[in-house]
Amino acid sequence: MSSSVADPTGGVLQLTAPQALLSVRNNDALVADGISRIAGETLVSGFKHSLVTVVSAALAAHAPVRIDNCPDIAETEVLAEIVRRLGGRADRTGGSLTVDADGLHTAELPADAAAIHGSVYLLPALLSRFGRASVAATGGCRIGDDPGGQRPVEQYVGVLERFGAQAAVLADGGLRVTADKLIGCEIDLLDHTADRALRTGPHYSGATKMAVLTAAVAEGVSILRNPYPKPDVTDLVDVLRESGTDVTVRADGALVIAGRGGRGLDRPARHVLVPDLIEVVTWVCAGTLLGAGPLTVRGTGMRRAVTALAPELEVFDRLGVDLSLGPGADRGADRSDGGDVLTVRPAQRLRPVDVTVASHGVFSDSQPFLALLAALADGPSTITETVWSGRFGYAPGLAALGVRLRQDDRTLTVDGPSAPSRPAPPVHAPDLRAAAALLLAALAVPGPTVVTGTHHLRRGYPDLPAALRRLGARVRPADLTDLTGPVQNGDARA
Repeated sequence: MSSSVADPTGGVLQLTAPQALLSVRNNDALVADGISRIAGETLVSGFKHSLVTVVSAALAAHAPVRIDNCPDIAETEVLAEIVRRLGGRADRTGGSLTVDADGLHTAELPADAAAIHGSVYLLPALLSRFGRASVAATGGCRIGDDPGGQRPVEQYVGVLERFGAQAAVLADGGLRVTADKLIGCEIDLLDHTADRALRTGPHYSGATKMAVLTAAVAEGVSILRNPYPKPDVTDLVDVLRESGTDVTVRADGALVIAGRGGRGLDRPARHVLVPDLIEVVTWVCAGTLLGAGPLTVRGTGMRRAVTALAPELEVFDRLGVDLSLGPGADRGADRSDGGDVLTVRPAQRLRPVDVTVASHGVFSDSQPFLALLAALADGPSTITETVWSGRFGYAPGLAALGVRLRQDDRTLTVDGPSAPSRPAPPVHAPDLRAAAALLLAALAVPGPTVVTGTHHLRRGYPDLPAALRRLGARVRPADLTDLTGPVQNGDARA
C-alpha cells in the first residue's frame, strides 16, 4: 500500500506505507483532527535566526554574554551543548542562556554540530582563538540548489579568504579553515547575491553573518558594504557593540567594524532576542485560516517584530488579513515589553496577491504561509521565490488537501479560492516551515489527517502542537491505527 500526495508539476509523489509506518514508529507524525478552530492568546519566543548569530558572537567573547527571551528549541540545546564540549559554559535558566567561552580548549566542533545549520557561524570564534577550525557538513532544512538540497558553503569560503584565512571544502561538504592572522578588509556583500538589482540570493544572508563575525575578531578596520538587513544581522551587531567591538553604520548603510583581534570582545553583554518573526507569521496564518474568534499573539518586544516584518505586513494588508497591533489587556507600568500584542481575526475570503520573496523583502521562511493564505483568495495569486529553490516542498501536501496550485520553476500559482478541504492520506513535510504549514492546513480539513516529517518542528517552535491544543485545536501524536483507510491521490491540477 502507498499513500500519495500531488506533485505541483503534474506527477504524483509516493509516500509508501513502510515510510509512513516508520514515521509513526519514530514519533515523527502528528494527527490533525479537523475541522479545528482556535482562539485565545499565545506567546511567541525569541527569534531562532538571531539566537544562532548571537551565540556565535558569545563564543568569540572573553566575557559572559546573557541572551534573554531565548527559545526552547532544538537549536538552543545543540548550541549550548557545543559550547560545553568546546570547554565553555552555557547555562540555561528560565528563558535565558548565558554563554561564557573563556575556557575554550579545542577548535574541533563536535559531531553534534552537524545537527543544525547555524553551527558554521562558530568558525570565526574558533579561528581567532586557535588559528584553525573545522566543521562537518551542517544540518537544517534541505532547501539548497543541489540535487540533495544541501545548503551551500562557498560563500563562507569566499568571505573567510578575504580576511586572510585558508579554507577548504571537505568531502562531506564541511569546512576546514586555518589562519595565522585575520586582517580587516573591505567586502561588497552584493557580490554574494544571485541578483544584484534585487539584492537577493541563497548566499547573501550567510555571507553577511560570516563577514560581521570575522571582522569583529580580525585586526584592523573592515568595511562591509550592502549588508543583509534583517534582525539576525542587526541583533548580532548590537551584541558585538555591547561586548566591546567598535561598529558604526555609514550613511550608505555600510558597516565599519574596527576589529581588535581575538581579545577585542572583552565586556559582559546582555541581549533580549526579538520575538521570532516566523513564529509571528505562523500565528497570523493560523488565526486567519482557523480562527473561531480573535487570536492574540504576545511576545517580548512585539513592536520590534512588527517593524522587522514590514514586507510581510504589506502582503497581509494586500491580502485583506484582519490584523492590528496595540496594548494588551494586562498592559501595565511594570511590563518591560510595553505590553504590545498582535491581534488576528479570522477571514473567509481574501484578495489575490502577487509576491516576490527576496532577501531584502519577504522572508523565504514566510513563503509557505503566504501560499496557504492565498488559497483563501478570490482569484489566482503568484509567489516567486528568489532565495531558496527548494522552498516549495509543502506544495504537494497542500495539493493533496485540496488547494489548487501549480509550479513553474521558481513561481507557484495558487488558484483561489481553494482552501484546504479534502481529506487525504498521510502528507509529508520535508522541512521545518512545510511541517508547520501542512499542520495548519490539515486542521482546516474535515476528519483526521496524518502529517509526517513533524520532527522538523522542534527546530523552530518550542512546542507548536501543544500551543495549538491550548487554543482549541485537536492535534495528537499519530499511532499505527491512523494509517488505515483508502489511498488517495492529490492532483495539483484538479
